[in-house]
Amino acid sequence: MALKFLHKYSLLGSATLLLWFFMATDLIAQNGGVAGASTRIGYSARGMAMSNAMAAVTSEGAFSYYNPAQAALLLGSRQTDLTVGALKFGRVFQSSGIQFQLPPTAGFSINILHSGINDIDGRTQSGYPTEKFDASEYQIASNFGIRLNEKLNAGIGLKFSIANYHPQLANPTNFGIDLGLIYTADSNFNIAVSAKDLFSSYSWNSQNLYSLRQSQNEVNDFPTRIIIGLAYQREKLTLSSDFELQLYSAEVKSRDQGTNGTSSYEKINTNSSQLRLGASWDAHERFTIRGGWQLQEISAFESWSASSGFSIHLPFDVFSPSIDYAFVLEPYRISNMHVFSLRLNL
Repeated sequence: MALKFLHKYSLLGSATLLLWFFMATDLIAQNGGVAGASTRIGYSARGMAMSNAMAAVTSEGAFSYYNPAQAALLLGSRQTDLTVGALKFGRVFQSSGIQFQLPPTAGFSINILHSGINDIDGRTQSGYPTEKFDASEYQIASNFGIRLNEKLNAGIGLKFSIANYHPQLANPTNFGIDLGLIYTADSNFNIAVSAKDLFSSYSWNSQNLYSLRQSQNEVNDFPTRIIIGLAYQREKLTLSSDFELQLYSAEVKSRDQGTNGTSSYEKINTNSSQLRLGASWDAHERFTIRGGWQLQEISAFESWSASSGFSIHLPFDVFSPSIDYAFVLEPYRISNMHVFSLRLNL
């Protein structure tokens, strides 16, 4: 049994290192932030305590936020998660979700995310204060999953996002698509592949904000995210890793310096990659410990962050509640957050 455990553990580690070094050969500069960043913070305390390395994990419940194929997991109840985060710099974060079974072989889930910043100090172009305002972003996702056979789950997710950046700026909206697969190689080892935020972008116009007679729509694309996940799961132990490749595209405007003063646009494509590692251990039937580590940019080791947390499984038969907590040290260690979740089985 010990040899079998070591073999599985070495397989997970070797596969993770192989993915890391294979993709790290294409080093790029650190990206400066792109649309929809707040929707990629995470989903619940369980996932965030494991650094969101959850694409292939099935031992913590169904988290279709990370992979829509998880909506097909066979659960004995309607899993419900309610989450709130305590963040610095006036930021807010909440999430909630519920999963339903669709017999005989399918499942459906709904997830809601809310994030934002309160009391932003508004200023004129000359620097004079105007008013304080809030910025927020909401995302509603519906995920459908189906068990194709005993080893393979597939899923698709549809997402709608709306942002409120300024009282005088029309709210940009976005529709996106997620796709995912989970393959159970054996009773302890899962492999997952997911493509997220396909065809996602925000389009907005600042004509009213700056009192312009004419203006042009600005389009900000979400990065397309390709995720490969591995998970080794035993009765009390889970080890996981996710490798994520983010593909970016943007239009760069340049103006002709000649007499006609015309403008031209050039589309630029680039990418970045991330590595996430997570672990959980059921120390007691009423207590679970979790931890995680990630590289926000594989090309920049100083971007590392870490997380930890626990769950208390309360001794009540009704709804079988659990209280989950995560402490997250954010990338580049610029700040930290506390995340609290309530898990109910309805």
